[in-house]
Amino acid sequence: MAVRLWVVALALAALLIVDREVIVASEKFISPKMPICDHRREPPNCPQTPNLICGTDGVTYNNECHLCLTRMKTKKDIQIIKDGEC
Repeated sequence: MAVRLWVVALALAALLIVDREVIVASEKFISPKMPICDHRREPPNCPQTPNLICGTDGVTYNNECHLCLTRMKTKKDIQIIKDGEC
């Protein structure tokens, strides 16, 4: 009897774990990524080539270099949420 209850408990636990993974997978969670910034003391000369990215601060940047420039000026940990406008 105790073995049967143990098997049922394990089966229920497995179902809960699988069900939780499906919900998380369907929410399209986006993990921010770190921009590739030159770790220099002087601000970089950024090109004006548009390659829009959305920062974790809710600002759309012209390209990754401009986001790095803002990181250096503000000393905030701004990361990239996605490519394109916010």
